[in-house]
Amino acid sequence: MKYAALLLCGLLCACGVVSEQSFYEGIRTNERAKSAGTGPDDKALPNYDRYSKERELLKK
Repeated sequence: MKYAALLLCGLLCACGVVSEQSFYEGIRTNERAKSAGTGPDDKALPNYDRYSKERELLKK
């Protein structure tokens, strides 16, 4: 029982490892995979740094 509680605590702490950047990059990769082979990628999502800068400018 003690080990199950320790395992559960460890798993819950691991949820905090997912950052905003890794979440965004996962979506970006998924969108790129969906559009593979469909021609030029004009509407590709920017990398996280560019996205973050654009978002900060919009907040001001």
